[in-house]
This record gives sequence, structure tokens and C-alpha cells, in this order.
Amino acid sequence: MRQRLVPSALAVLGLGLAATGVAAVFLAESDTGAAALLTIGVILVLFAAVGDRLESLRYGDFELVLRRKADEAARRGDIVEAKALQRAADTVAQRVARLARSYTSVRGTMPAGLQRTVEMDRIIHEAETNADRPDIDQEEVLSLLWTGSEGARVWALGVLKGRPDLATTRAVLEAVQRPDQMFDQFHALLLAERFVSLSDTRFWARERIAAAVRAQLESGALGTDHDSIEAAKRVLHQVSKRTND
Repeated sequence: MRQRLVPSALAVLGLGLAATGVAAVFLAESDTGAAALLTIGVILVLFAAVGDRLESLRYGDFELVLRRKADEAARRGDIVEAKALQRAADTVAQRVARLARSYTSVRGTMPAGLQRTVEMDRIIHEAETNADRPDIDQEEVLSLLWTGSEGARVWALGVLKGRPDLATTRAVLEAVQRPDQMFDQFHALLLAERFVSLSDTRFWARERIAAAVRAQLESGALGTDHDSIEAAKRVLHQVSKRTND
């Protein structure tokens, strides 16, 4: 009963604040106060309606609007409103945490085999298909690749596969030379293949990546994984082709 009362109370409070904000707008009262009341009221109603499921809106225009409004409020000096908007945007932006949890759960609970690989591929594919979303931040992606948890690194790897132009030579080398698992190694090699194929990738960058891939191949780090071995060979072929063109 108490769990149902909390969302209801939030909804009532939110609607009240939103209504007060709308009235203030039409009565030409303080724009700042009206905006704050209206904004916080809408946020409370939204939390009451969807609660934890708010993260499902992670890529919608809603997050972008919230962040833009938060920036505008901060520039005006409306700190309370800015913080409220920023917190709401942060809640919407839980994509990394959700995918990382899914990856950790799949790897930790499912036995090794085809089904587990299919599930992990689904997770990294989601990150890859979301790579073109407007809220993807290059610095955030690269930072997670270097310092994030295993699941967060997989998310970053998927994004970079979808947008190899966001990658750097250092990031590709990190992914190729220090994978957490053979699954990561394979997708790192796919990233390397796409990165060296970019027209604006420098000659020296291709050579460094080729050397790292060759080292993984010749050292036996790829084991007997056929897909990884073939991906490594394609990277070396692509670099050789670009060098000779």
C-alpha cells in the first residue's frame, strides 16, 4: 500500500507545482520561478508515472531538452532549476549502466556456449546501433574504454565499432592489446579493421595497429578462435592494401 502511495503523492505534488507554474506564466509573474515550478512539477509527475523505467527514454529528445534547459538555467543563475533538470537528464542517461549490468549478468550466469555468445552479441549490437545518437559523447566513450568496468568497456567498444571515427589510435591499441575476454578481442579486431579503413587514418596509425594485431596473432593470444584469427588477417590485409595504394 505504501509503495502505491508514494507515486500517487509525487503525482499530486507534481501536478500542483506544474499547475502553479502554468498559472504564473499566464499571470506574467516571475519567469524564473514559473519555469522552475513547471519544470520540477513535470519531472515529479514523470517519476511518479514511470519510476525506474525512466531510463528507457535514454536516447529520446527528452534528455537533450532537459540538458539544454539545465544549461540555460545555469547561465541565468537559476541553480535550483538547473540542478533539478540535470538530475532528471542523468536519470534518463543510464544506458551504460543498464547494458553493463546485462553483460555482467549474461557472462556470470550463462554457461559458455553459443547461446551466451548470442546474448553478448545482442548487447554489443545495441551499443553499436546507438552510436549515431546525438547524446553520445566521445570523451565519455573513450574514458569508459580505458577505465570502465568490463561491461562498460564492452558498451564503449560497441559504440566505437558503430562510429570508428570517434576512436583514436590509442583507443584501438588499448582494445586490441588488452581485451578482457576473447569476445572483446574479436570485436576489438573488428574495430581495428574499420578504423584502419577510414580514409583519414594516418599511415603511422595504421602501421602501429598492424604491429599490435600481428603481435596478438603471432604470440598465440588469439588461440584457436577462428573468427578472431580471420579478423586479424583482414586487418593486416587492409593495412597492406592501403600502404600499397
